[in-house]
Amino acid sequence: MVDNLKSQNYPVELIGLGKESHIGDLDNWITDNDASVCSDPSPFPTWDVWGASQRDMYVLDLSGNLILQQNITSGIPDDLGELIISLIAPLPACILGEVYVSEAHTSGDPEDYIEIYNSGSLDCSLEGFQLDDDAELDDLTFGNIIISAGGYWVGYEDDEESFSSGLSSSGDIVVFADSSGNSLSVTLEPSEQLDGVQLSQSFDDSGIGCYTIPTPGIQNSDCVNLSVDRADPNPVEFLLHQNYPNPFNPETVLGYYLPNNMHVRLTIYDILGSRAIDLVNENQTSGYKSEYWNGTDNNGRQLPGGVYLYKIQAGNNTQIKKMILLK
Repeated sequence: MVDNLKSQNYPVELIGLGKESHIGDLDNWITDNDASVCSDPSPFPTWDVWGASQRDMYVLDLSGNLILQQNITSGIPDDLGELIISLIAPLPACILGEVYVSEAHTSGDPEDYIEIYNSGSLDCSLEGFQLDDDAELDDLTFGNIIISAGGYWVGYEDDEESFSSGLSSSGDIVVFADSSGNSLSVTLEPSEQLDGVQLSQSFDDSGIGCYTIPTPGIQNSDCVNLSVDRADPNPVEFLLHQNYPNPFNPETVLGYYLPNNMHVRLTIYDILGSRAIDLVNENQTSGYKSEYWNGTDNNGRQLPGGVYLYKIQAGNNTQIKKMILLK
C-alpha cells in the first residue's frame, strides 16, 4: 500500500520501531517492504513514551500529530489507505513572486547552489516549475517538491533532482519560471571572496541582490561591503542592472546606479531601433534608481510582445541591454 501511494507522489513513509532486543528478528519486520527500522536501546525511552506494544500501528499527519493508534495483530484496517489520503490534501501550487530565488553561489567551491524561498503563508508545491541559467528553461523541471511556508529549497549542481547548468564565476543569470511559463530572473555578479570566504549572492523578492556570507537553507545574512577595487554592492561607478523580471508581462523594473548627480536619459527601443518611449529625461541625484515600464509607448498604447532594448545615457556613460516582453 505504501509503495502504491509513493508511486502516486503522496508524501508517506513507513518506519518500524522496536526494542533493541527485537531487532534480532529483523526479517519479520521488513518482509515485502523496504521500510527503515529504528532500534530503541535499553531502557527503551521512545517505546515507553509512546506506550507501545508489539504490532501497534501509529499514523501521524504531515505535522507530526498522532491520528491513529491501533494494534494490528488481527490485520490492517480496510480503510487505512483512505485515511492516509484524507490526511494529505493536495497542496496548492506555489505562486511565482511568493516563491523566488533568494540566494545563489557561483564559485564551484565547494559547489554551486541555488536557494528558493517561500515567503507565502502556506506550504505549496513546486511541481511544474522550471529553473535554468538561461531563458531556454531546459535544465530542471520540478516534480512534486513541497516547500513549506517560510521555508527553503536548496539545490546543488548535479545533485539528484537538482540543476546541472554550472553558474559562471564571471557572472550569470538564474531564470525561475512557473508551470504557466511566467518567469523571474536574477543577475549574478562575478564571484568574490572576502577574507578567504567565497561569497554568495542574496536577493529580495524584487530581484535586487548583494554579496553575502553563504547561508543555504536559512535566512540570508546582511549584505557584505567590499573594498572599492572589487565588485562592490554599493558601486562607485555607474551601473545599469538587468531589468526584473525578464521576460515580463506587462510590467518590469529597470534599475541603475548613479555615482554623482547627472542628467539621465533612459529610452526604450524596439528591435528595429525605433524609439518606443522615453522613461527618463531629467537631472537626477546620485544613488540607486528604479523605473517601472508597463509595456506602453509614448502615447500610452500597449506594445506587442518581442525583444526590446533599453538605453541609458547618464553623463558620459552609455549602456544598452535587452529585455523580452511576453504576450
